[in-house]
Amino acid sequence: MKIQRVFSQAPWEKMAGYCRAIRVGERILMGGTVAFDEKGKPFKPGNAYKQTLRCLEIIENSIKQLGVDRRSIIGIRIYTTSMKFWPDIAKAHKKFFKGHPPTLMCLAVSDLISKEYVVELTTEATACEIEL
Repeated sequence: MKIQRVFSQAPWEKMAGYCRAIRVGERILMGGTVAFDEKGKPFKPGNAYKQTLRCLEIIENSIKQLGVDRRSIIGIRIYTTSMKFWPDIAKAHKKFFKGHPPTLMCLAVSDLISKEYVVELTTEATACEIEL
């Protein structure tokens, strides 16, 4: 079975030796994604709504390189430094997935990779044919 990997501009990928997304057959997994800009720096520190949308954009850009789009995302796990951010996270998630919602889990954690980040997402997608 062929394995495809996608890398991004996240500085931690080289440091820790991992890829942003990996496709094995029809299964696509995405590693933890925080909202970084094109230079690998924190995007909109402390803003849960904008960070959630940015994470989803990074995820979509990565899975497009593996031949699928956002409609193929079937599961999301969101980690946040506080559940006080949940309304903004939910609003961004609903906007991004309008018309094709995946499963969702949201957990509060004590810390993420850096204090500027308040949201981190992991996803699973499928390369199976999606019936709309």
